[in-house]
Amino acid sequence: MSAGDAAAAIGGAAYAQVVGPFHRRLVLVAVAALGIRLAAAVSAEDFLVQGDAFVFHHVAQGVADGQGFHVLGGPAPTAEHPPGWEIMLAAADLVGANGYFSHRLLGTLLGTMTVVLIGLLGRAVATPAVGLLAAALAAVHPLLWSADVSLMSETLYGAFLVGALLAAHRRSPLALGALLGLAALTRGEALALVVLLVVALFWRQWRAMALAVGAFVLVLAPWTVRNLVTFEKPVLISNNASGVWAGANCPSSYYGDVIGSWRFQCYTAPHPGDDESEHFARQRDQGVDYMVDNLGRLPAVMVARLARLADVWRVEQAVFIAAQEGRLTRATRWGIRLEWMVYLLAAAGIVIQRRRRGPLLVLLAPIAMVVLVALATYGSTRFRYAAEPVLCVLAAVAVSAAWPRLRTRITQFHVASSRKPGTRVIHDNRGQ
Repeated sequence: MSAGDAAAAIGGAAYAQVVGPFHRRLVLVAVAALGIRLAAAVSAEDFLVQGDAFVFHHVAQGVADGQGFHVLGGPAPTAEHPPGWEIMLAAADLVGANGYFSHRLLGTLLGTMTVVLIGLLGRAVATPAVGLLAAALAAVHPLLWSADVSLMSETLYGAFLVGALLAAHRRSPLALGALLGLAALTRGEALALVVLLVVALFWRQWRAMALAVGAFVLVLAPWTVRNLVTFEKPVLISNNASGVWAGANCPSSYYGDVIGSWRFQCYTAPHPGDDESEHFARQRDQGVDYMVDNLGRLPAVMVARLARLADVWRVEQAVFIAAQEGRLTRATRWGIRLEWMVYLLAAAGIVIQRRRRGPLLVLLAPIAMVVLVALATYGSTRFRYAAEPVLCVLAAVAVSAAWPRLRTRITQFHVASSRKPGTRVIHDNRGQ
């Protein structure tokens, strides 16, 4: 064997060790996920772009043009939303991908990356089989691929969030803190994971906790400092975090058909001379005052919020609301039905993980976060997005555990059905 052949053989062996069967199969799942998302992006072209998606798109154009973060149609600065998704869209604009369809294509790539990360998370917390099953479920789940082409921030949020969960499982405090910071700069509720994940994970390891929190603060600092010097009222990540209280705590969201949801009509008009922070702070105070004045109604409202979060109540209304947020109507309807089965499998997966003493904290933290967010604000299919990756992993744990028994049953059925009618089975008892 020549030196070249030997080097090729060694290289091939090393490649086979690094890129094994799991990785090759995960690539196939990723290709399928990308194909599904590309088809969804084409199907979504007829959807009217409105609401938050419209704001994201046009603020990003202003950032790409060098105007900074400003409200639509005016020079006033804005921090209505966290900046992560708008910065990503602005980067796409700068390289010429500046239309709605181009931004949907960006979402398909990010969503496919999230599918791969879900597969890696499943393998890390359980087995390669669980990783592949979780990735496959995430690839075909309508609530995931429909969100990826909705022009909303969830698609970027998912990649950062699952990356943070992987870092948490590997006990990498710097990576965990940095990725949680990026997730919070995409959707502000990720702040809760500093307590639910960082503190819970490292509460006996002060140095690791300090590293994670320090990395988190360092990532957030530039945007927070910008907000503190720009607005009259303190703004940590976004003004919308304050404003949401008005729509979530008002007569329309406490009584009637939209109980437990949110109503934009409950907002009041800005006062002359207000900047954005002052206007949204006033909405927060208005919502908090209404909540305090109606505490007796709050338990029923919270039950409704949780039911809306889980999509087990007023389903057609949830489908309509999701369509206003850019999600495909039929995909959302079927996705919710699939989600009900995922819930049952995920519950079984939690029991199995506990019996096997497998890691659970990393998987349960996002579920706890979305529940707390819904209880504090309102229930929405969109708010559940952060829990979808871990639900896929937990469901895969249950399917993987049940598969050997199911395969045996299937084999027995095929053997029984292949026998000719009247054939007697002769048992050989020799040696007993």
